[in-house]
Amino acid sequence: MTSPIAARLPLNAQFDKDFRPVVSLTQRDAEAKLRDEEASIEPPADLGVSRYDVVRIPSNFPAEDDLIHGDLTIPGHEGEKDRTVMFWGVFDGHEGWEMSTKLRVSLMEYVSHELKTVYQTQPAGPSQEAITTAIEIAFERLDDDVINAGAAAVKASLPLSEALSDLTLTYAGSCALLGIYDPSSSLLRVACVGDSRAVLGRRKEDGKWQTIALSADQNLDNDSEAARLQQEHPNEPEMIEDNTVLGMYITRAFGNGRWKYRTEIQKLMKDNYFARSPRTNSLTPPYLTAKPVVSLTEVQPGNDFMILASDGLWNRMKSEQAVLLVGKWLDKKVEPKNSKEEAPKQTTYLQKVGSDVPLRSQMTSWEVHAESIIVVDDNAATHLARNALGGADEELFRGMLTFRPPFSRNLRDDITVQVVFFGSRTTGP
Repeated sequence: MTSPIAARLPLNAQFDKDFRPVVSLTQRDAEAKLRDEEASIEPPADLGVSRYDVVRIPSNFPAEDDLIHGDLTIPGHEGEKDRTVMFWGVFDGHEGWEMSTKLRVSLMEYVSHELKTVYQTQPAGPSQEAITTAIEIAFERLDDDVINAGAAAVKASLPLSEALSDLTLTYAGSCALLGIYDPSSSLLRVACVGDSRAVLGRRKEDGKWQTIALSADQNLDNDSEAARLQQEHPNEPEMIEDNTVLGMYITRAFGNGRWKYRTEIQKLMKDNYFARSPRTNSLTPPYLTAKPVVSLTEVQPGNDFMILASDGLWNRMKSEQAVLLVGKWLDKKVEPKNSKEEAPKQTTYLQKVGSDVPLRSQMTSWEVHAESIIVVDDNAATHLARNALGGADEELFRGMLTFRPPFSRNLRDDITVQVVFFGSRTTGP
């Protein structure tokens, strides 16, 4: 017998015909889930970008990845013509969604303020170094505001709800990847904090694709990052263990107060505001920084495209593979419409249960390979995500997307991808 109250409550899960709460996805269902958060945008013609494609496929609930894209107008100095730049951001959160959402809402406000200041205070026009410095300042100021607000809340003994409101952002953390393109100069800046990655694909004269790194993953596999930490924190042999910084795989991040606060602040947070215990061997914080590494690249409109993505994509493919995949997608778009299409290869990657290699190991270690590649999507970002999730192997593809939170996180991370095509409508895709 069902109570009147229970009868009115909505089911908080999807059920199949046998009343199983996790539905085995058909290929059509998996396709719909893949494309649920995709978009293709054609910006105004004078902004130097023919089109950009976007997709996000959550694994966490709520999704810890977030993103932004759009354009920013910078007022000219004393009557000079205004300057409009385009921007794209990917924010890979961890320990929660709060910090990545904060970046989506606030990062461009900080960047806009610093860029407008540097343009308006330098009548002859700012140097390239000054523009880069303005972006660095914006990133660091946002993180400082978050961290300082949390510390102030602890010291002020605010009411619990108010203190937690300021502290929540410091419990979470996020990587940040921001691309800013100035069509008047064809200059592209990419600011990176963490291990999201940006690459440029460039078609050479022989028609082959060149892969140009626009960022470097900031972790202890990066020799320059390891050297920086050793220089900033000498004589701390236990700071780096198991290829982590006191348990954190990345070396730069927004938020993450446990790696930035002094031990006495962390103890107050734990005792009074339900934070985790202070990091063992935290002697000279902060150990993480939100100062970005900023690259500067001159784009070749009509020949170049950019991929920005969270590590959910890069866990499954190399930068060179991603560029070649977008190259294949572009080639498919220019094929004559009456050309004969080849049937997708139905590869069978997964060995069955009972084989020497457990299914878990097969699926978590799976990476893109030549036999799995498929080109069927109209959206280039979705095309990359599909191939990261199994590509032509429909059994693997459906299995990847059938898993639901929280168990899906054991198999795949949130995937966020933006693909930007530089050039005019006639030179772009």
